[in-house]
Amino acid sequence: MTPMSADPAWSRRPPSQRSAGPAGVSTAGPVGVSTAGPAGVSTAGPAGASAAGAMGGVDAIILDLGNVLYAWEAVAAVAGRVSLAAWEEFCAGADFTALNRRSDLGEDFDVIVADLAAAHPERPDWTDILRTYRACFRDSLTGPVPGMADLVDEFLATGLPLYCLTNYDGPTFDATRDLVPQLDRFSGIVVSGKEHLIKPDPAIFRLTLERFGLEPTRVLFIDDSQANTASAAAMGILTHTFTGAGALRAELVERGVLPARATRP
Repeated sequence: MTPMSADPAWSRRPPSQRSAGPAGVSTAGPVGVSTAGPAGVSTAGPAGASAAGAMGGVDAIILDLGNVLYAWEAVAAVAGRVSLAAWEEFCAGADFTALNRRSDLGEDFDVIVADLAAAHPERPDWTDILRTYRACFRDSLTGPVPGMADLVDEFLATGLPLYCLTNYDGPTFDATRDLVPQLDRFSGIVVSGKEHLIKPDPAIFRLTLERFGLEPTRVLFIDDSQANTASAAAMGILTHTFTGAGALRAELVERGVLPARATRP
């Protein structure tokens, strides 16, 4: 799953303090991105007409999963099983970012482990750490992102289609999707490991749009990686760089997707 940085401490920071890194979330992104406003809110978007969401030109939403719907901290999988110092040495020396990206692209895990062993025969402990991470991957998913379950329910109630586009290894996605039962109510899900494509590659956005018959200028894509939202925006997709449920709600209300709330409870 991504996003991830070569800095192992990155995975322990809250989303609002993270900067995008490699493994599908490199810090550089294409130009031509819609102008960002406070809290990562996109200020660009076509005006529209009368259906729900039409005020902001939104006919459908595509959501990321990790650190948007459900929190992911890679280190949590090995916490209490591997020392923090050993984990951080492994992340830097074995390039966990690259290993994770290969997994998110759908490469066979045993091949990834074999390549690591061949590249670092002097460090059999690194293959042990990688196997521990994989075996205990479910523990890396530390809980729902605050406020998002209610927000997703409200959006689903509008009747507009909701999709998920996630950088995630196929088998681990299947083994952990039960943690987000709302996924069963989504109109479609694209998993990078099953497509052998990964964000921010424009090809995975193109595949998603074509598979579900979506018009890019009428779709709002929500992801916590600026590189991913930049790539989507360069294709004409409306974007929101996720920092929290509050800022996302504000944009959805401003676009007319969700109704405004009472000034006071």
